[in-house]
Amino acid sequence: IRIGPLVTCNVFRYPSLLAKIAATVDMISNGRLNFGIGAGWHEAEAAAYGIPFPKGGVRVEMVDEALTIIKKLWTEDEATFKGKYYSINKAVCLPKPVQKPHPPVLVGGGGDKMLRLIARHANEWNSGFTSPDDFKAETARLEKACKEAGQDISTIENTFQSRIIIAESDEAARRRAELWREERRGTPDDPDWKFAIKGSPQTCVDMLKAYTNVGVTHFTLLFADAAALKPLRLFAEGVLPEFR
Repeated sequence: IRIGPLVTCNVFRYPSLLAKIAATVDMISNGRLNFGIGAGWHEAEAAAYGIPFPKGGVRVEMVDEALTIIKKLWTEDEATFKGKYYSINKAVCLPKPVQKPHPPVLVGGGGDKMLRLIARHANEWNSGFTSPDDFKAETARLEKACKEAGQDISTIENTFQSRIIIAESDEAARRRAELWREERRGTPDDPDWKFAIKGSPQTCVDMLKAYTNVGVTHFTLLFADAAALKPLRLFAEGVLPEFR
């Protein structure tokens, strides 16, 4: 079982400190860390803790510099970098991560500026809460960014995040999905719920295959009632075998 955030907000920690935290987690887990990072989107979170939250374009530039610093600390004996937002000088990160050359870097986000960053830095890209057609269009934009960066898009794993509501019948799943949405005060047109995977095991298989057909290689699924275990059993017995 691998571990990691999906995703940590870059502005919450200075990148040199984050690099050391992540290296320690990779060491104590014996190389099981997936390092997820993003520019952040929920301004209220930052405001609640008194953390500055610059405009989107600036936050993306900050992630770019942060990943440069983090990778240097993970791979170099002494790391030095001077950027617009962050600087380090002969910084040391010990112990190094167990995974070589470093833990896989997953970057969450979209938009042309973010996709160019993903092309330069990421081993994995996380999208989500969108239709298969929109995911396909976004993948085409990532492919363009990869070509501009001289990167092979096939080296980047396409991960996709979605809510999933699985039940023995489509009707039961739809009822539970509506109740879950109301519990979380979501609106019907919110992509979080509009594009949720919901239905019987076979319906879930069909919906997931619609995404694999347009390039998704890994799913991160947010289960309703996971603590009750029944949805997990339905998924394990009725869905997973179709993807092995």
